[in-house]
This record gives sequence, structure tokens and C-alpha cells, in this order.
Amino acid sequence: MVQELRSSLQRIPYNLKLVLAVIMIGLVSGIFGILLHYLLELVEGLAFGQSEHHSGFLTDGVSSSRIGISLIIVGVSSALVWYFLQRKSKIFSIKAQMKDETSQYKLHFLKQLVHSIWQIIAVGGGTPIGKEAAPREIGALFARPIANIFSLSVKDQVFFIACGAGAGLAAVYQVPLTSVFFVFETLGIALSVKRFFLVGLTTYVSAFIAGFVVSNHALYQLPALTWSLGDSWLVPLLLLFLTPLAWLFARLSKKASSKRIKDKRILLTLPSAFLFLAGLASYFPHLLGNGRMMAQEILNGSNAKMVILLFVLKALVVLVTLWAGAYGGTLTPSFALGIAVAALLTMILGSGNQPAVLLLGSVCFLAVTLKAPLSATGLVMGFTGQSLEAIPFLLVTAYLAFGCAKILDQIPWEKYLRPKTRIKET
Repeated sequence: MVQELRSSLQRIPYNLKLVLAVIMIGLVSGIFGILLHYLLELVEGLAFGQSEHHSGFLTDGVSSSRIGISLIIVGVSSALVWYFLQRKSKIFSIKAQMKDETSQYKLHFLKQLVHSIWQIIAVGGGTPIGKEAAPREIGALFARPIANIFSLSVKDQVFFIACGAGAGLAAVYQVPLTSVFFVFETLGIALSVKRFFLVGLTTYVSAFIAGFVVSNHALYQLPALTWSLGDSWLVPLLLLFLTPLAWLFARLSKKASSKRIKDKRILLTLPSAFLFLAGLASYFPHLLGNGRMMAQEILNGSNAKMVILLFVLKALVVLVTLWAGAYGGTLTPSFALGIAVAALLTMILGSGNQPAVLLLGSVCFLAVTLKAPLSATGLVMGFTGQSLEAIPFLLVTAYLAFGCAKILDQIPWEKYLRPKTRIKET
């Protein structure tokens, strides 16, 4: 039957097969978006007695002892799962699958799928990193088998992995157009009209399917915002104040991920990291999860001391958790960190349209950490439900921050930071 199916597909024109394949990727990614949504709700219910989708804050009314026990259970189980997944085989990132032509032979499909699903379980249990990596990875994981079914070329198979990643992001956050920008900005896919259409088709199909369950309402509750050119004088200050911090966080998170513990040490480092997180969470429960609680707390109004503590501690726990062996994204944590720095700036200045400035801070931070100003703008628009009036302000800020970060990248920091050694005279 499989042979008959392949034979019938061979008679279909190649471009039509491309269209059918991207539609199938969108369907699969949308269905998994729904399944991951329900899985996240289930884990949150088991860990905290309620879901983030049905309460203002996940930890409201939850005792410190229950939070601590849940985090320790998640830490120990995550250490065991990721240790055994990586003991005899490698976990491939999306970019590694796209660059390594032999990855399709080395990649263990079931282990890769368990790895992605476990990220959602870990985030639902309080892990302080983003959930967006899992649906992207699952979309990319199913892309190659689907491409093989349609007998697509090796070049198009690589392109379809990127399509799957975009479809996964579109499903979980209901941002189909932003996901198109994400594919071309962050995954290094060459832009063409044909490819733009194909990526857009798969992201919109995925978002449509997942939309039967996943809400497209704004993730963050904001008062009505007004955007005025009178506040544009704050943009240079935001860039000066925020871009270096965003650039440093991006560098450190990349370093933590590259140095991630994967051997037997993970059985000690990851539970220890969660024990440290449990201690902090007893005083600062908003550090838990992907950053939504922290961002909303600041948007609701927090004093300077609390904002500084949340920023420093959130950045710290994200870096420690990644280094200790956990997997996940930094997208929503970056959004929260950007809001925190912008809030601190408005407190220092004592002026400005604060809610709007906070969103400028978030797009600035995201543009630097993602290295994708268009995607950052679209994500902030989608997360906060802004009107089209906000686009020029967010987009200009995102591109300026991105440009400043590129300047920082070109500075030979190692040359200046490396200690000089004196040559002994003979």
C-alpha cells in the first residue's frame, strides 16, 4: 500500500507536491500544538492545582511547600530523562538537522520526540525557561519524513525542516505571519516569493488547526495604550540602557547552552539547580515558568527594588538551568527581561508613557536575543494585542537595537579582556 501511495505521488507535478507537503506539515504541527497545550495544562494542574490559562498567576494560592516539592520532582525526573536520552545518542537542534546532511541517519526519532515533549512537561512543572522550542522541534522533526513521502529533493528537505519549525511556533503562539519572518530571519533560509508563499501556507494552516483549542487572545493584560512621537526621545536611552544587557544575556545563554551538562554530572547538577530555584521561588514565585508571570507582575506595577531583583534572578535561573542540563527556549524570558529593564528606566526618569515604553523595552531585548527584528516586532504585537499604530514605534526600536548589537558583536572583546602576559627578558 505504501508503494502504491509513493507511485501515485510520483505522478503529481513537483510544485503541487511541495504545496501538499507544506499543508501536511501545517496539519501535523497544528495537531501537536493542541496536544502540547493540553499536556501543559495537565502538568500545571498536577504541580500547582491550576493552569496558567485559567488563572491570573500560576502560583496564586499555592503553598511554598507544594511549589518546592513539585520543583524537586521535576528536577530529578528531568535529570533522569535527559541523561538516558543522551547516553548513547545525540539530540539534534533544528539548525543542526538543517546543516548536517547525515543527521537523518543519526537522529533517533522517538528519543527526539520524547526530548521535545519533556520540555513542555518541565515548563509546566515550573522550569524557568520558554516552551516555544518544543513545538518548533516537533514540527521540524516530522518535516523530513513528510518530505520523504513526497520524494522531495535534499535541498527542499532542508527547507521543509525550517517550515516545520515555523509551523510549530505559529501553532503554540498563534502568530502565523510572525512565524514566517522567524523562518527567514533566524534559520538562514534564502528568501524568495515561492518560499515565502510555502512558509506562509504551512504557518497559517498550523495556526488555524491549533486555533480550535489554542486561544489567539493576547497573553498579557495591558491598559489601553497611546503611542506618541513625544515619547520617542526615550528610544535612544532605551537603546543605551538596554541593548548591552540584552546582548550580554544572549551571549551568556548561548554559552550556557553550548556548555550544557549532558553526562552523568547532570544527575547532580540539574536537581541542584531546581533545589536552588525552589529556594528562590518561596520568596519570588513569579520567577517560575516561561516569564509570563514575571512580565505581568511588572506590567501590573512593581517597585524598583522588586524589578531589579526579578531581572537579576530571572536571568540567573535561566542561565543556571540551561547550563545544568535542561532544554528550552529563551524567547518569553527575554520578553520579560526587556520589560523589567524598561520599567527600571522609567522609574529612574520618572516620566514617559510607561506601558508603551515597557513594550519598546521588550521588543528591544527580543530583537537582540533572537537576532530578528521583524520577528521580535511581530511577537510583541501578538503577545500584547497591539493595534497597527504600534508597528512603526516597535519596528524602528527593534532595528536600532539589532544594529547596536551587531556593533557590539564586532568589538574584539577577548582581546581587551584577555590578561596580558609580560615576556621575560633574557
